[in-house]
Amino acid sequence: MNLIREKVSNALGAFEVIKPESFILSPVISVVMSVYNGRKYLCESVDSILNQTYKNFEFIIINDGSEDNSLDTLLEYQTRDNRLLIVNQSNIGLTSSLNRGVKLAASGYIARQDADDVSMPTRLEKQLDYMENHPEVAVLGCYVDVFNVNGVLRTCRAPRYSRKGMKRHLSSKNLFMHGSAMMRKSCLAKVGFYRDFFRRSQDYDLWLRLSQHFDIDILPEHLYKYRITAEAISVSMWSIQKQYADIARKFHAERLATGEDSYETFVQSYPDGLPVCDGASGEYEYHLFLAREFIGGNRLKDARRELWKSWQLGCRRPEIFCLLLKSLLGTRLLNIFRQLRTLIFELNA
Repeated sequence: MNLIREKVSNALGAFEVIKPESFILSPVISVVMSVYNGRKYLCESVDSILNQTYKNFEFIIINDGSEDNSLDTLLEYQTRDNRLLIVNQSNIGLTSSLNRGVKLAASGYIARQDADDVSMPTRLEKQLDYMENHPEVAVLGCYVDVFNVNGVLRTCRAPRYSRKGMKRHLSSKNLFMHGSAMMRKSCLAKVGFYRDFFRRSQDYDLWLRLSQHFDIDILPEHLYKYRITAEAISVSMWSIQKQYADIARKFHAERLATGEDSYETFVQSYPDGLPVCDGASGEYEYHLFLAREFIGGNRLKDARRELWKSWQLGCRRPEIFCLLLKSLLGTRLLNIFRQLRTLIFELNA
């Protein structure tokens, strides 16, 4: 398959767009993925998109300065499938890469996919059907299975409540995983796409801004699998991700109160973003994350094992004691508390 290679330059620097001469015309969905040194799980992730039951999509993959052979793998896929558009660039980070991919998209629907996760075969078909029948919805998530090398740890599902209730609860918690989302490009353009300062929790900041103008929803089907590894951003950088999420909530509260936030002023104080945690912190955050997932799946003995590993690595955060208490309560009490929490959500929705 002959390829077209185009050199492009903008404010973020030079990049190369690579696509087949027979590149798909008029796609209905644009799937956007960014990969950085992700070769280990890349094939499984890409295959999960190419094997979707819905076929009319373009697959925009940004190779964000990978130093492994991720680019070679992508180019090999491109020789077999004319739906792949590859952006090859120096490393600029996930947020800027996603903005670049979204702005290159030719369709009105943007579906996210992370380079180490897996989409179930009917994901695009079912999300598209829902979006086309609910034009008021700007972004749609779905239920997610969390897994690692040992299999599925637990299934994630949010309580079902009204759109109004969902917006209210979104102000305190991110309700669905970034990679599972399908969005309307026109709505992203209205709120200014992802904001560059948010090197973590960029999705949460985006959902909060979208929710002030449009509806958001979650499709109650398990259509996405989220892989847990020690290298995953949302695991090893959990503390810094939480800080960015807190800032997103602060800006959200400002907009609700005054109609605008202090984003432009705030980011001038952090031109290089927030400081990241050290390697040891990232390692014990991984075991804390696993403990949370095991508790969610009622695997309490496994949760205590991970908490002990986190303690041995130097974690002394109050959360470790809260998680230990949960793991000691037993499955019956935990389920009662979960049912009460769901009931409260439903009553407040």
